[in-house]
Amino acid sequence: MKYTYIKSYKDNDKMRKSLNELTERTFGFNFENWYSNGFWGNKYIPHSLVDGDKVIANASANIMDFDLDGTQKHYIQIGTVMTDKDYRGQGLSRYLIQSIIDEYKENSDGIYLFGNDSVVNFYPKFGFTTSKQYQYSKDIYSNNINKIQQVNMSDEGAWNDFFKTVSNSVSNDRFTMNNPGLIAFWTRWSDSVYYSAEQEAYIIADINGDNLYVNQIIACHRVNLETVISSFGDGIKKVTLGFTPYNATGYTINEYHEDDCTLFILGKDLESIENKKLMFPDLSHA
Repeated sequence: MKYTYIKSYKDNDKMRKSLNELTERTFGFNFENWYSNGFWGNKYIPHSLVDGDKVIANASANIMDFDLDGTQKHYIQIGTVMTDKDYRGQGLSRYLIQSIIDEYKENSDGIYLFGNDSVVNFYPKFGFTTSKQYQYSKDIYSNNINKIQQVNMSDEGAWNDFFKTVSNSVSNDRFTMNNPGLIAFWTRWSDSVYYSAEQEAYIIADINGDNLYVNQIIACHRVNLETVISSFGDGIKKVTLGFTPYNATGYTINEYHEDDCTLFILGKDLESIENKKLMFPDLSHA
């Protein structure tokens, strides 16, 4: 390999800046605010190839700890796979992905990633197979008034209260992620965070007309999902969940489809996603 292989360099300002630049060119975002606000911890580990002082290719290992039906799982999610356009066609992504697999395959319960349609024939070369996920939804009929308050996440006090709850939260679904830093990545400047004073719970959700999409419920105690949903008022006629509920009674279970996105898994343990009709929580995507 004629390029330099580096990893775990988030505190190297020059290399982090170069990684951010490549990420911005490739995906249209970067990690600098996440880093500068102290949320980039030790669970997001870039593995990169460098030409001089320029990051030219990357694949990141995300340490993903989950509670699956009361059992702790330690998975690795591969993400931010990219190569500078001037360096493509040299097998750089292949080198980095194989490096991550070699490092973590024997030290995790499984490795997974979400790939777009252009790479469906690429990842099986490493032993990955495709897996289904399942999503839960139902029609609802409520005559309750709206008891939910939208949270202004740009307010420092409101943010601190929210993140304190994140850091002390308990499982409110069958397949719960334990990664406060990743939740911070998705919510720090979001307008999709709501609070139920009655349930003392935060709800990450999107409302589109009479449709409610609940990404996650965050609380320091187990909450009643149906009470939370009804708290959004009588204007909501259908709810769809971005996680797997404890109690699926009354819910329609459908195979989950996302445009240009396929789940690839490596390791027998991850077969439980399809077999138990689970879905990776929305906020766990890295």
